[in-house]
Amino acid sequence: MRGPTRRRVLQGISTGGVVLGATRWSQGIDRGAARASTGVQDTGGDGTPTLEVDIIETDAPVYAGEFLNVTTAITNHGSSAVRTTVELLVGNEPNRLGRRQTPIDPGETRTVKQGFYTYPVPSYGEFPVRVETDDGADERTVSVIGASSLPTARPDPDVTIEPGTDVLFEAGAIDPSESQWTVWWLDGEQVAGGPGGPWDSVYYGVAEAHYWRHTFDSPGTHDVAAAVLPQDRAGSYAARWQVEVTGGGHRSPTVEPIRPDPGTVPAANGEPTTFELEATDPDGGLDRVVWWLTQSDVILDVTELEGRTDTAQLTTDSGCHTCQIIPWVICEDGTVASLDSHWQFERGDRGDGGDDDDTGDGDDGSDGDNGSGDGAELELSIRTTNSPVDAGEYLEVIVDITNTGSETGRQTLELIVGHDPKKLDTQDVVVEPGETGAATLGFETYPTKQDEQFPVRVRGADDTAVVSVQVFAK
Repeated sequence: MRGPTRRRVLQGISTGGVVLGATRWSQGIDRGAARASTGVQDTGGDGTPTLEVDIIETDAPVYAGEFLNVTTAITNHGSSAVRTTVELLVGNEPNRLGRRQTPIDPGETRTVKQGFYTYPVPSYGEFPVRVETDDGADERTVSVIGASSLPTARPDPDVTIEPGTDVLFEAGAIDPSESQWTVWWLDGEQVAGGPGGPWDSVYYGVAEAHYWRHTFDSPGTHDVAAAVLPQDRAGSYAARWQVEVTGGGHRSPTVEPIRPDPGTVPAANGEPTTFELEATDPDGGLDRVVWWLTQSDVILDVTELEGRTDTAQLTTDSGCHTCQIIPWVICEDGTVASLDSHWQFERGDRGDGGDDDDTGDGDDGSDGDNGSGDGAELELSIRTTNSPVDAGEYLEVIVDITNTGSETGRQTLELIVGHDPKKLDTQDVVVEPGETGAATLGFETYPTKQDEQFPVRVRGADDTAVVSVQVFAK
């Protein structure tokens, strides 16, 4: 599953940190900021389009980590239509964080909304935002309010690991009964954020924490940060880690299957199956196993571990055709590992002639199994979207499909949209073994009176890819 496209964060603003983001959780804050306007730039009287750029609104100050919206009015004072590029630049040494194109007729004023997630700095800071077009620009000074320290986070703030080690970072719930979003940063780049995919929400429900998992391959010092944004209260919270990747650091645990052997496992109706593994942590800090069931996207159990070597066992009667059991072995220092090869259920004898495929994502209008056959395996990754879009515009999602199997893959991809999932588009695809194809799905967004951010999933029989998108009120 892929997260949103990475976005570069600013460094070295007045507080030593920075700004970037996208959502509207701020409550009860005075809005407004100083303004420096460049006004109209006259290009002459020869009919060349002349644009006046005016930043008419921001929602600054925002709490550090939140999304900061910038609304700009662009007026065409020329005598001919123009299609202009609108760029958003942030910081004293500006980074270009947004780029949109918009057509403007003579005498017309077009309103453009842009924005970014701010970095979770610990104290108040100010910085400039600037909107530029081909013929004009405008600038304002905006500010962020420092994020509070997150009360619960794992692992400890200082992590030392070998190159090639996986680490699981957890940002704990401010209040488990309330909703929150978590935005993740690595070395000043946003790497994940907003409403996550189904695994993120399931993990939050079980562990009372959002997670981010990453493999550190490059030696050196890396900074990881999490901005936690409560939905029902003002303020933001942040957790920070410093990861030293060097020889002699901690390593991921090893995981060996005991029974059954990796590969296919019968998924007979109502018959329990037992899975057992042995985990070893060379640093003696085994903590737990999280047992995932794919396609259903659920955690079947969490098994406690301790010491250097321990065994874990799961007995379950859950199983669906092509579902996999994927255990995460997690250590106290955050290092994590899974099996090199998985247990995968094959269709069993239900005795009722029914279809035991369960891709349960709620009532989304799914038509059931559209699998390619046992010899095809289609992996999905979202290449890009045209998010953000204005309400009422068409939102487009481009997905890459790779067939890692040995037979031709034929599937119907489904576009599942929103927190209350609805199927809004489908696309039939055919991909030959070893090849990669692409498909485009989309939908016309609904009119809305406030900015919205929500998950979009592209789902096939073998895999699901998730991305968070944004729609601006119009």
